[in-house]
Amino acid sequence: MNDFLAKHQNLLEKPIIIFGTGRSGTTVISELIFQHEDLAWHSNYQELFPKFAGINRMRRLFDNKLWRIIGMNTQNNHSFSNYMLFRPIERYDFWEAVTGERIDFSRNFLLNEKATEEEREKIRTFFAKIVKYQDRKRLAIKITGPARMEYLMSIFPDAQFVDITRDPVAIIRSWMEIYWNEQITNQLWWQGAYTEDELKKANELSSNKFLFAAFQYKKLMETTKQEIEKMHPDIYSARYEDFVKDPKAFISKMMEFLHLQPSKLIDKFMNKLSIANRNDRQAASEKTEISEATKKEILDIINA
Repeated sequence: MNDFLAKHQNLLEKPIIIFGTGRSGTTVISELIFQHEDLAWHSNYQELFPKFAGINRMRRLFDNKLWRIIGMNTQNNHSFSNYMLFRPIERYDFWEAVTGERIDFSRNFLLNEKATEEEREKIRTFFAKIVKYQDRKRLAIKITGPARMEYLMSIFPDAQFVDITRDPVAIIRSWMEIYWNEQITNQLWWQGAYTEDELKKANELSSNKFLFAAFQYKKLMETTKQEIEKMHPDIYSARYEDFVKDPKAFISKMMEFLHLQPSKLIDKFMNKLSIANRNDRQAASEKTEISEATKKEILDIINA
C-alpha cells in the first residue's frame, strides 16, 4: 500500500453509493444528499480532467468556511453560471480513466467481476485524493444502469448502497424522451450478461422501441437482485414515489441509514426545490406516449 492511501484510509470508510436505472430519481435524490457538508463527490471539473485528482482542490474556491456556491446538476439548471460552478455530475470518462482499460465500466454489467489488487489500490488512492482535496470527510458516489455491485465491493467492501427504483412505465417513457435517439436505439446498451436465448429475444423485440426498452429494464432489475443475493451488501432500498410523497421524511430516513448527521445545508437546498410526482404527467410528444395496450405489454415483459 502506498503512503498516501495508508495515511488516508479513513476517508474511504463506508462510502455511499447511490444507484438505479437512468430516470429513476437518482439525480434529484443524490443531489440532495450531496449537499451534506461531510461529503465529497465526482464533479464537472473532474470529468474535464479525468486523470488529475488535484482538480478537486477547485471545490475549496466555491465551498469553504466563508462562502458556499455549489452548482446543480444540469438537468435542473442550464444556465451558463451553473456550468462554471463546481457541481456534482454523473459522467463516465472519469470512470473509464480510473478503472483502466481492462474494465468497461460504462457499458458492461460487470457481473462476477472484481478489481485486481493493483487496480484496487490505484482506484482507492484516487478516490481518497478526491475526498482529501475537496476537504471533506466521506465519499459519495452516484451511478446509473447496472449496479456493478460485486466489482464496487471489491474496491469498497464496507460501502453503503442506496437502491432507487421507480414505476417502470414512467422510466421507459422518460428513456424515450431523453436517451432513445442518442443511445439505446435498437442495440443493447449494456453488455456481458445476456444468454443466447435472451439475445434472440432482444432481436425479436428490437422493432418496438418500448418493448425493447422494457427488456433491458428487466435485465437491470434481474442482475441487481442477483448481485444483492450474492453479495449481501449494506443496502437501503427506496422508491421515487415515496420520495415525492414526502421528501423530508424520505431524506431523513435515508440519512439515518447512512449515519449522516442532520444538515442545514440539505434542509436549505430542499426548500429551494420544486418536487412533484412526474409519473402521471403528459408525454412530451406523441412519439413517447404509451398506450394502455403497450403498458400491458411492457409489464408482461418485466413480470415474465
